[in-house]
Amino acid sequence: MAANKARWSSSNIAIQEYNLKHLKELFGNLLLTDITAPLIGKYQLKRKQDAASNRTINMEIGTLRMVLKTFRLWPNLAPDVKMLPETKEIGKALTPDEEMRLLDACRNSPSRSLYPAVVIFCNTGLRSSELRSARWNQVDFLKGEFQVGKSKTAGSEGRVIPLNRNALQAIKEWRACWPNAKPGHFIFPTEKLVFKGNGAVERQVMSSYQVDPTKPLGSWKRAWNSAKKAANVKCRLHDLRHHFISALAQTQTPDATIQAISGHLSRKMLDHYSHVARDAKRKAVESLNSNAPQVKH
Repeated sequence: MAANKARWSSSNIAIQEYNLKHLKELFGNLLLTDITAPLIGKYQLKRKQDAASNRTINMEIGTLRMVLKTFRLWPNLAPDVKMLPETKEIGKALTPDEEMRLLDACRNSPSRSLYPAVVIFCNTGLRSSELRSARWNQVDFLKGEFQVGKSKTAGSEGRVIPLNRNALQAIKEWRACWPNAKPGHFIFPTEKLVFKGNGAVERQVMSSYQVDPTKPLGSWKRAWNSAKKAANVKCRLHDLRHHFISALAQTQTPDATIQAISGHLSRKMLDHYSHVARDAKRKAVESLNSNAPQVKH
């Protein structure tokens, strides 16, 4: 970690630290030379029993692989270590009812940052890393715009996203929670939460402490999983991006505009959203059928 922090993004550092936390549970007391392919298989099984997704488990094994490669131990294990199959689905768009239930659950979450974050995700199409690493100087409250900083691809960096009423209201209300915030501070800073005071647990109200506005929030994963369960909705946090883009496509927004707002889209993803847009256009013209005059013979 120390050797790579200089060239890694803050989001990648957070991911690696999260992966290491889980890896240490099984491998933390072992010498690197004691790690075997069967032990890695045992780890994969345990994580599946913990309800971790195949994608999450593969990312954790990827972190372990980097450690073992550093000490030239991976080549001996590689032939016997199999990554888990990952879904090839592009993503899921929420139904209006699912979105409402999910937002209600996030609003009632002990994590005070979850609700504004989810509202922003649903209305901007931002990636999780783009929002977690965002600073206040990227928000133009007068113009109602957000400029993306570091992103997954060079083509996504620096793009400007107009903030609709929902997104702008959410970010304004969140800004009011930080009266002393400076332009260079993170919008969602790292903080620890604790149930404090009588009735706090029953009311699910947590107090914030050890806030560091110069460091970004690590993850919404735990709070997100709890909110999904409470809302009885199955989706990933990243699906909120697909939900937003699908909604844009259904308004017959041109592909070029969708790309300008959402940033880089793979050819497969762009084809998918183009298909959504074509379906929306067909429904629009089909809706005129009921009003069509009868042809006289």
